[in-house]
Amino acid sequence: MSHSVMVWSALILYVSITIFLTVRGMRRTKDLASFAVGNRDIGPAWVGLSLTAQLTSVATFVVNPGLVYHYGLSALVGLGFAAGMGIITGLCVLSGPFRTVGDRVKALTIPQWIGARYESKWLRLFFAIISLTLISFIVLIAVAIALTLFSLLQMTDINQTTWLVVGIMVFVFSYTLLGGANTSTYTNAIQAMVMLLVGIILIGSGYEHFLGDGLLAKLNAINPQLGSLTNPGSLYFRNFFEVFICNFIVGLAIVCQPHILGKSLLLKDTSQIKTYLTVAIVAGTVFVSVMLVGLYARVSLIEVTRIDMVVPTYIAMNFSSATQVLISIGLLCAGISTLEGLLLALSAIFSSDIYLTLRPINPETREQDLKKALRFGRISLIFVGIGCVFLSIWQLRNPTGGSVAIFAQYGVYLLFTATFLPITCGLFLPSVTRALVSGGVIASTLFYFIPAIIHRYAPEAPFFYMANNPAILATCGIIAGWLVVAVGLAVQKKQPAFKSVSPEIGQLKPVEVRQENKAG
Repeated sequence: MSHSVMVWSALILYVSITIFLTVRGMRRTKDLASFAVGNRDIGPAWVGLSLTAQLTSVATFVVNPGLVYHYGLSALVGLGFAAGMGIITGLCVLSGPFRTVGDRVKALTIPQWIGARYESKWLRLFFAIISLTLISFIVLIAVAIALTLFSLLQMTDINQTTWLVVGIMVFVFSYTLLGGANTSTYTNAIQAMVMLLVGIILIGSGYEHFLGDGLLAKLNAINPQLGSLTNPGSLYFRNFFEVFICNFIVGLAIVCQPHILGKSLLLKDTSQIKTYLTVAIVAGTVFVSVMLVGLYARVSLIEVTRIDMVVPTYIAMNFSSATQVLISIGLLCAGISTLEGLLLALSAIFSSDIYLTLRPINPETREQDLKKALRFGRISLIFVGIGCVFLSIWQLRNPTGGSVAIFAQYGVYLLFTATFLPITCGLFLPSVTRALVSGGVIASTLFYFIPAIIHRYAPEAPFFYMANNPAILATCGIIAGWLVVAVGLAVQKKQPAFKSVSPEIGQLKPVEVRQENKAG
């Protein structure tokens, strides 16, 4: 069987399975609640696989190994170990309490959760609007998938990636909008299983580099900085603070994205949390280890100038046609699974947090209002898709900082920098008032931008020379927000507030957005 026949057969099979699951999901999607969080009858292991697939994304499989290729062990330790430990910590600490509070206030989204917790429609609307920065991550995924298909289909004209981007957007946007969470969770879980197989193949592909002198010795022979825990000559891993502290904080906060922490709302009850997290952590560990491919490619003397093309080039040079097809399908799964989660989260935010905040439900026309909200979310997402196509084409031609990953990080890091504070305070610090958390959010947002501005006009200034790194910006913003809260708590008198982790949480009134679900 020729390479092209295998490629097209695999793609047709993938599309066919997705269409089947979409039709199945459409039949189960009857209202805004079932579209956003499903019917809560999906097993926790499936939800855990879905979470891992969306959390991992094509960035872990394609883009991050490219950064490891260029910057060596420091990038692997920062993006893999430090950030991975932060993510595990964040999921274990936040998932259970967030799920409990979210269920009691009937929240469908993170902005809605924040709005209900602090009784503020303006905070809800602010976080709905700032969630639109997820568009930058959609662009990253579209570009990475397009480059993977470009290599898989053995195309020669890079301009053809424009049509690949359009095709990817139309396909994924269509079935996500039709099937909602009931389709997304199952497609994600199947994608995660394919990704696990591909991950194991990629991790094992460089075993010979550990023999003889070992992988680190080979890296040091090329450049001693490649085998070091820090790389002073890199752009993002120059010292211990950048490699370990910033990446751990980023990993800790990154779970506060709508398509990640909000996944726990799909669980039927808190008894499922343990299984859900166990499956997610085990699968996630395998996925993170795929970044070793960057080191394999480096010691294999593959010459690749573009960060985003390292993994496609490595695959083309080291595997047979059949294995190339399997791996590339796994990479597509990694990208599309996250893309589904992002689109589903944005659509729910458009419907629940923008439309219904500006046009509250009228009890007399409740059913019609909910249908209008769902329609508004779907239509809004169509315009988002059109904008993402143009941004993706721009990034294909002019990648920010040498990689579309940097473009995506500027947007996504701003989102979780602002979101981490109100969620954590809402769960564990009941004395934090709405005014105080609002001040912390403002500080987090401002100090995300201030270091970048200083860097622009004084690039050699102490500490601020690192502000080209989005992880530094996120760390500064998060620390600034928490300092505001700490000072506020030190000077304010204790006032009654929501006790988010105590039995009194039941006194919170459910928000008038979600219908009661018989299965939930």
